[in-house]
Amino acid sequence: GEIRWYVDGQHYQTQTEWYSEGHPFPAPFDQPFHLLLNVAVGGNWPGPPDSTTTFPQKMMVDYVRVYRRVK
Repeated sequence: GEIRWYVDGQHYQTQTEWYSEGHPFPAPFDQPFHLLLNVAVGGNWPGPPDSTTTFPQKMMVDYVRVYRRVK
């Protein structure tokens, strides 16, 4: 499977490989899953915020469209 991101109608990113702790390939594409959009701060990547971190942050999403391939 793959996930594609578009910003203002322009293709921005395609993800076909996924790292998932405790779940080997082809996770997450091997079962139904949900999409989570957030502005995360800290964690394992990219690490804790520091003096170079810009606050406040905004994430503005007009819509999300999901397609399923017909087999």
